[in-house]
Amino acid sequence: MVKSDSKKRAEMMAKEWKKSRSTTRSLNDLVEMGLVHDQELDGWRAPKGESYPDPHAGEIVIIEDFFKRGFGVPVHPFLQGLLIYYDIGIYNLHPKSILLVATFIHLYEAFVGIEPHYDLFRCLFYLRKKGAVGGSKIVGGVYLNLCDGMKNRYLSCPWNTSLTEWYKR
Repeated sequence: MVKSDSKKRAEMMAKEWKKSRSTTRSLNDLVEMGLVHDQELDGWRAPKGESYPDPHAGEIVIIEDFFKRGFGVPVHPFLQGLLIYYDIGIYNLHPKSILLVATFIHLYEAFVGIEPHYDLFRCLFYLRKKGAVGGSKIVGGVYLNLCDGMKNRYLSCPWNTSLTEWYKR
């Protein structure tokens, strides 16, 4: 008997995603930190028994740790443009990439006083696939990295430190 496409997809997704540990309580903690609006205003929901994300119509999948690194709703148009340009979903990135994009946007808007520019971003950074060993290739499967020769031209920060602990969660 041949498996249906939806059954194959469900099996593949269950292998790639770990069951979410997000709860209403952990999301309310984000509300208390001022990172997310309350449930009544934003209409968010915690996953309930989902082995992998199964968003309802009009929902998107977002990783809690992203909010702690500068992600916000509504999504900044610059980040929306990057996701479209690279043809990826927000969940494909890991939190450090969110931090990098948020920092880039802030530097442009606060210090330069203009909207962030894609050409400069692409000159400084490139999108890289996560290695083949361990972890999901969907969740955090790609990350932004400084291009060769750009370390001396951009902020001196530990952008590319290990993500081993985050991938384990």
